[in-house]
Amino acid sequence: MLGSLNVAQSGLKASQTQVENVMNNIANENTAGYKKRVVDTSEAAHIDDRVTGRGISVEGVSRTTDIYMYQNLVEETSKDSSIKELDIMLEDIESIFYETDDSGLSADLNRYFQSIENLKTSPYNEIYRNDLKNNANILIDSIQTVYENIEARENTTIETAKDMVEEANNILKSIGDVNAQITNSVVVSNDLLDKRDMLEKELAQYVDVEISRDINYELKAAGVTAVRFDTNIHTLSLAEEYQAQKDIYVDEGTMTTSSLIDVTTWGVGGDQTSEIQTITISGESDGQVSFLGSLVAGSIAGDDETTTALNIEADAANIIAQWNNEHPKQEISSITAAGNVLTITYVNSEGDVEPIDPSQSEGVSFAKSIETTKGILDKVTYTLNDTVSVDVTYGESITMDWNGDGIQTVGTVDETNVIRALVYKINSLSDTGGKITAYNGDYTLDKDGDKVFKTPLDEDHYLVIESNFPGEIGKFTGEVTVSDSSAASTAVRMEINKNSTLSKDALDDIHLNIYDEEVTVSAGMLKSMIDNIQTESENNYYLQYKERLDNFAKSLVDLSNSFIENDDSYIYGTNAVNIDENYDSRVDIGLFKGSDVKSLTFNVNMVNTLDQQKLDYLSTLQWKDDIDFDGTGENVTTFSKYYQELRVNIADDRENVVFKREAQTAVTESLQKTYDKLTKVDKDEQMIDLIKFQSAYEANAKLITVVDEMLKTLLGMKS
Repeated sequence: MLGSLNVAQSGLKASQTQVENVMNNIANENTAGYKKRVVDTSEAAHIDDRVTGRGISVEGVSRTTDIYMYQNLVEETSKDSSIKELDIMLEDIESIFYETDDSGLSADLNRYFQSIENLKTSPYNEIYRNDLKNNANILIDSIQTVYENIEARENTTIETAKDMVEEANNILKSIGDVNAQITNSVVVSNDLLDKRDMLEKELAQYVDVEISRDINYELKAAGVTAVRFDTNIHTLSLAEEYQAQKDIYVDEGTMTTSSLIDVTTWGVGGDQTSEIQTITISGESDGQVSFLGSLVAGSIAGDDETTTALNIEADAANIIAQWNNEHPKQEISSITAAGNVLTITYVNSEGDVEPIDPSQSEGVSFAKSIETTKGILDKVTYTLNDTVSVDVTYGESITMDWNGDGIQTVGTVDETNVIRALVYKINSLSDTGGKITAYNGDYTLDKDGDKVFKTPLDEDHYLVIESNFPGEIGKFTGEVTVSDSSAASTAVRMEINKNSTLSKDALDDIHLNIYDEEVTVSAGMLKSMIDNIQTESENNYYLQYKERLDNFAKSLVDLSNSFIENDDSYIYGTNAVNIDENYDSRVDIGLFKGSDVKSLTFNVNMVNTLDQQKLDYLSTLQWKDDIDFDGTGENVTTFSKYYQELRVNIADDRENVVFKREAQTAVTESLQKTYDKLTKVDKDEQMIDLIKFQSAYEANAKLITVVDEMLKTLLGMKS
């Protein structure tokens, strides 16, 4: 009987605990991170085999959870956060390229080409010229605005990533604090475990997380231990390492004896050649003739071609003086006559000059000049971003510190000092010196980080060009060309390529560190961000779109600068013209300059030089459908289609990400619902349990009442 009383009492206590637990579950139904509690019970231990039962024992209250399912949910949460962040980023990029029927880069490009068509119908119409100037500048502003907006989004991404790293570190510290409380607790508190789970899942939104609860707690972020026990916590850091672009012009495989100029191989240093052009005169004059912008003394009406030629020769000094004053880069040395043919010789420091266009004066026609001897200078030219050029000509005098002893003297440039002369000129010119720095040989750094230059300082080594701004922002395009008067005609102009092995590209190396070591993020919002701000990442959409815009700008510059006309066809662009055998027949336009979007400029002064021939050529660019924008030959199209394809690619990229996001969200939500069904409080289920445990409570209470009455009866019988 007393045993039955004990059984009933244990049942009463267990039922009371279970009722209280149900009430606690119902009360915390909407508490964030709360997991349903269950009372763990077992049969009370027996004393010996003769006792059939001793009631129920309450072992404790535990959470309802599934470690395997929870870890999978954490992983899927990281993936979901990563793709959601990428979707937001691409949505921003897509908005940058948004256009209407009459606004946007496509419309500006069409208006630019239409301006050329209008000017083509009337080449000297000032209204059409001004319209071309305005629309060309609007086109440049439009493409640069798009480019700058992408860069602005990049900068925003970097700043957001920094904030997220701080938030992730705060979570890691909070997990450490919770672990300390758990370690110091005699009985592990379920609410602390719930809080830690919630923090772990929150951390998974930023970075991929792995959790181990075997014996000792361990949390890995990006595959590296970030939290171990409660005292070992390693935070994340966003490392920003920017590498400046460095172009090294030296023979492949050696940096000991090679220099930029190899006199034996290229023959630089021979006699310089003055250009000679001839002009044929035809027609009888109606009055005083004008030639090269000057009235010819002694010419009168009735002069035949030969007489006109002799008059020009006699007045050559005055004609040359006025011409040279107005054309400092095409100075003439002499003008001589032979019959009705004029021979014009340029000064040898001018190099190759453009032919003189045909003209008429008082009934006399001057045909376009024909180049009979090409003007060649022995010189080295460095061109920065296709906009600024620096020439060093053999034989010119330069005042500089030739020997590196701090003493400036006047020296003559030759094959022994051309590198030092070029370095000096590049660094002295404000247009280049503020962006890049040239060196005579590469430098090393001492223990204090100071530069140690290649010795001996009074000898030429090789050309090194380094950006003054580290990272992608300091990226530049440099070109070194050598002109050689003694070389064969096919090798007069030679481009010197930089050493691909020793040169360094501009890099933005932005990554996560733990223990000051780089870690690879495989999921979470930080993955999408780092992928799109690290220049070496294959998943960098920002960089891909900027490169496409740069290719657009480079092609616009190249095709708008020069051409060769062959009957009814053209050799398009400076790159193709430079390697064509008919290079001397080129026609230079020079409308645009620049090697990328940021350096793209429009030369308004060249609009006034556009004649019918140049405009006929420029008008074909709108419909040219075989432009190789990326140099691979795999994606040839027109300017308009190229830009439209870029917009379509951006839309496709976004659509693919949206599709992946919807699929990933479905997986995550499905897993979350399954997990919630297991761990969340179901009020209906709890009400059923409440009725069940209340009934058990009442049954045990009745049993105690019955036993109590029996004991009272027995005691009453004894008395």
